[in-house]
Amino acid sequence: MFPFFLRQLWRAIIFLIGALVLFFLVQLFWPESGSRLAAFSASLIIYVLMAYVVIPSLMRLFHVFSKQNHIPLYVTTGDGWPSDPITLAIIAKNKAHLINSMRSAGWYVAQPLNLKNGFRELISIIFNTHYPDSPLSNLYLFDRAHDIGFELPTNSAGSARTRHHVRFWRLQKPQERTANMSHYAFWMDKLRHVLHLEKEIWIGAATEENRAIDVQWRTGRLTHGGSHEADKERDYIIRSLKEKGHVKSISQTEAGDSIRFRGQQFRTFYITDGSIKIIRLR
Repeated sequence: MFPFFLRQLWRAIIFLIGALVLFFLVQLFWPESGSRLAAFSASLIIYVLMAYVVIPSLMRLFHVFSKQNHIPLYVTTGDGWPSDPITLAIIAKNKAHLINSMRSAGWYVAQPLNLKNGFRELISIIFNTHYPDSPLSNLYLFDRAHDIGFELPTNSAGSARTRHHVRFWRLQKPQERTANMSHYAFWMDKLRHVLHLEKEIWIGAATEENRAIDVQWRTGRLTHGGSHEADKERDYIIRSLKEKGHVKSISQTEAGDSIRFRGQQFRTFYITDGSIKIIRLR
């Protein structure tokens, strides 16, 4: 009971800090004149600072006390909140083998996320311009961002508005004994029957982005809108690899309880059967 009250008190403190920062920003930027342009500019500045700086920082502060400890069947945002479900694992000789197989199946390797590529992606979304290898936002497993991402636009322009996409993390032992050791042990146990020392296992989280714009409900940031059907996206990736003859075998872990959880967006609740399909590349 006592830890429960501590968590509620910590939440209240975080909320109070956020409210005070918002009050300070309004006092700092809100214009004294009644100009609509000045009011719009002030609102935009306050929104950007709150959604992209203040709230994410408060979420990280919140997790200093309220540690996130979950079975790693989904990846998380940088703030530690649930994002895309994990639905597949690929066994490959090495990273180059994975890349070559995915490229042959029609997938683009996502460019790294930086200021330049992020701006190009924004332009692609707004004006529907060609950018089939646009960057993917960073999501986390084993306390690190994905090692590589792939995507396939679903619009005729090849823009970043809508796309199939998947992020992969190589299964490797963490360097330090942290909470991520339990995540590593979870996957080692779950995939023990397919482990081979000469191979690498790449764990994937795949979703389809079927709307150009949505809003992250915890921060207010703009983001893509995602499809609810994570298992369908997983099967699409497998089918694209099979059609090009890159799949040697497919196995599946036992399905657990069906998983339904809220993703980043207001309207997205991911649903998966709890199983992991394991693809061995040819």
